[in-house]
Amino acid sequence: MSVEVEPMLNQADAPAAEAAEAPAEPRKKGSGRLGNLLKLGITVGVSAYVLWQAGLADSLRTLAGADWRWVALAAVSATVAMVINVKRWQVMLAGQGDDASLGTLTRLYLIASFFNNVLPSRFAGDVVRAYGASINVTSRTRSAVAVIMDRLIGAISVLLLGAFAVIVNPSVIPFQLSEVLFLGLAVGLLVVAVLTLRTPWHDKAHHLLALFERLPVVGKRLSGRVQTAARAVRAYAGRPGLLLWALLISMVANGISIVNIYWYAVAVGANVRLAEAAVVVPVVLAVGLLPISINGLGTIELTFVLLLGLLGVDPEVALAVAILRRLVLLGQSLVGGILYSARRFG
Repeated sequence: MSVEVEPMLNQADAPAAEAAEAPAEPRKKGSGRLGNLLKLGITVGVSAYVLWQAGLADSLRTLAGADWRWVALAAVSATVAMVINVKRWQVMLAGQGDDASLGTLTRLYLIASFFNNVLPSRFAGDVVRAYGASINVTSRTRSAVAVIMDRLIGAISVLLLGAFAVIVNPSVIPFQLSEVLFLGLAVGLLVVAVLTLRTPWHDKAHHLLALFERLPVVGKRLSGRVQTAARAVRAYAGRPGLLLWALLISMVANGISIVNIYWYAVAVGANVRLAEAAVVVPVVLAVGLLPISINGLGTIELTFVLLLGLLGVDPEVALAVAILRRLVLLGQSLVGGILYSARRFG
């Protein structure tokens, strides 16, 4: 697809874009079921291992003695971080010329968080918020592109912080995780560059798009959707300022996440400094991006236990920190469930 700089799409384009969209090809149920079974197996297996290593009873006793004032403060800061992430999503929608209020997007984000916890897919929330935005703000394809770009920028900010953590304190981060962090960062930057920077390859992509439209059946059914997606991506081309602004917003949100997880640690008496939390948390967030378990359940907790353990924190205390974080996120998702029950996406 061509990425030559074009004026931002405006709201008047949305009806035409919506009309051009064709129904998506049905997914193969067998492959999706197998993937969900694998995720379920990993979730159950890793969670069981973490509970065996840390001891659930010991972790619950640790939680019983927690200072809940620190937990409340951390919960408030987690909510602030969430709203800042919503602001990043708003910026990506505005990059296409779509105007959405922060309140509307926050409601959709909370609803998406709810579905992330009740559906097995790691990206269920992204699908839900793209669908919700398509009802309230823009067309389906433009909404999906904005969510994809938002997810890419968010992932890059997490991986960037993780890479920095490895450079600052390589002894804390296992070598295998370091490799994943740097590889993921390189891939994320490459994808954003391919989508938004003008190169000779884009002219070839434009010709490939034309050939795609000539394909029998598939080309006719999907050409409108592909053209709409290409126009949506072109809205970000030649606009590094917008992407850098979104990245800065994301870095601020991740910085607040570091502080609120540090406060969870303080609440349960973990002997961790803020500087040490700044090394551990980006890696935890990066592991959470991996779609290998249901909503990161088990894998995130294992990462907490391993990395905090390297800092001298007992396994049951590290698991208590992970449980507090999980409980606060579940609380946010429950708010999303209530909002969905009350108004659906309207």
